[in-house]
Amino acid sequence: MMELGIQLKNNYLNWLREKIILNDLGSAIEITTPLLDRHNDHLQIFVIPQGNEFKITDDGYIINDLLMSGCDIGSSKKRREILQTILNGYGVSRSSDDELFIISRIEDFPQKKHMLLQAMISVNDMFVTSKPTIQSLFYEDVENLLDEHDIRYTDNVNFTGKSSYIHKFDFVVPKSKKSPERIIQTMNSPTKDRTQSLLFAWSDTRETRKNDSTLYAFLNDSDKSVSGEIVGALESYDIKPVLWSEREKYIEELCA
Repeated sequence: MMELGIQLKNNYLNWLREKIILNDLGSAIEITTPLLDRHNDHLQIFVIPQGNEFKITDDGYIINDLLMSGCDIGSSKKRREILQTILNGYGVSRSSDDELFIISRIEDFPQKKHMLLQAMISVNDMFVTSKPTIQSLFYEDVENLLDEHDIRYTDNVNFTGKSSYIHKFDFVVPKSKKSPERIIQTMNSPTKDRTQSLLFAWSDTRETRKNDSTLYAFLNDSDKSVSGEIVGALESYDIKPVLWSEREKYIEELCA
C-alpha cells in the first residue's frame, strides 16, 4: 500500500506540473491549473512581481463567485471565523477586495502556490451549497456532532508531508489507550478533483505519521448521493468514507 501511495503522490505532482498553462500578461503571469472549481472551470491564479517577492492571488474569484451564487460568507460571525481559520491554516490572506493571496519568494513558490490553491478549493467546498439559504455549514455539522458526543479533538491541524508540502486537516482525535490517532476531513461537495487532492494529501502525510493513524472522510450526502467511484477511491487508499446519513455508525470508534 505504501508503494501505491508513493506512486499516487508522484503521479499527482506530475499531473499538476504537466497540465499547468502559463500566460504572460505583462504585469503578471496568469497560471491556469488542471484543478476544477464547482462550475468545472479550471482554477486560475496570478503571479505579480513585488521587488524580490511575488504576490500569488486568485484576483478575488473564489469569494466573489460564492457571493454571486447567494452565499455571503460575511453574513455571520461564525462563518467569518471559519473562513479566517481556513486561510490561517494555509498562510493565506484576504484583501479588502476579497482576493485570496499569499506572498512568496522564488525558492518557496511551489509550496506557496500549492497552499493558495488548496485554500481556494477548501473555501469553495466549505461554503458552496445548493440551498437558497444556509442553515449550517457541513463543517459546522461535523463539529457539532463531535461536540454532542463529547469526542475530544483539535481542529484545523497542519501536517508536513514527505514532499515537504503542508496539508491541513479539519479535525484530529488524539490517540487513546484503545484507539490510534484519528484524522477527520470534511467534504461538503465530494468531487473527483476534491477526492484526488485528498488522496494526495493523505498519501503524502501518512508517510510521516504512525502506521496506525486513520483518516475519516466525512461526505455530505444530504442533498445528493455520493458517487460510488469516489467512495471506492477513498477505500482503496485506506481512508474511511463516512456518509453523513450513516454518521451514527462511526460514533463509537471516534469516542474510543
